[in-house]
Amino acid sequence: MSAENVYKHFYRTLRLGAAELSDGGGPFGFDITTALEFDYLIERYQCDAVIETGCNAGDTTDYLARTYPNLTIVTCDVVDKYVDLVKRRVGFMPHTHVEKIDSPELIAKFRDKFRCPLFYLDAHWYEAWPLERELGLIENGVVCVDDFNIGNPRFGFDKYGEIECGPDMLGRFIDKIPHYYTNNPEAQYELPCLQPGRRGGKAYFAVGQQHDHLQHHRYFKRYDTPRPAR
Repeated sequence: MSAENVYKHFYRTLRLGAAELSDGGGPFGFDITTALEFDYLIERYQCDAVIETGCNAGDTTDYLARTYPNLTIVTCDVVDKYVDLVKRRVGFMPHTHVEKIDSPELIAKFRDKFRCPLFYLDAHWYEAWPLERELGLIENGVVCVDDFNIGNPRFGFDKYGEIECGPDMLGRFIDKIPHYYTNNPEAQYELPCLQPGRRGGKAYFAVGQQHDHLQHHRYFKRYDTPRPAR
């Protein structure tokens, strides 16, 4: 895939999430740099599926399904109206699966069905936060944690109570995530980001893979995972 094709599919995707999402909706919160990062990882790791946790109105799901017709696209939500909407948007494409299910259950169901899935962890289950359970289930593939604290004021992140979506969360899994990468705000991307509002930080890492392709690209900055406090 080329940057031109990412551009073509990205800006043709309807932003149906605009009414409810703080970033105005659109694929990856209307941040095309994330689409470029995903495209690089899918190509280098030869991913055979994308497993998305939390589809909302399906802007990202629709983009992924149309951009990567040769990959299996799996997504879920716990809200009926979102599941019904996304099924109408992408359900006619045979390579998509849309389910009403809790995200850890989705990961448990599909994690062993693919050689190298790309997990897009973006679930926000109201008062409950499934990220820790999701991370505990993943043993193979490439992972993107959305709304991660990358230490840059331009990029937002999640916080549930006193628990921050940041490095300390990954530290709970240091045995399988000894280091991680974030998106690099200083990188030169082939396409400009037209999102003037909220952008979410990203954490990336590979689990159970022989090669570390993230270290070879300007899109990503490497960090050692902090050891959990005793």
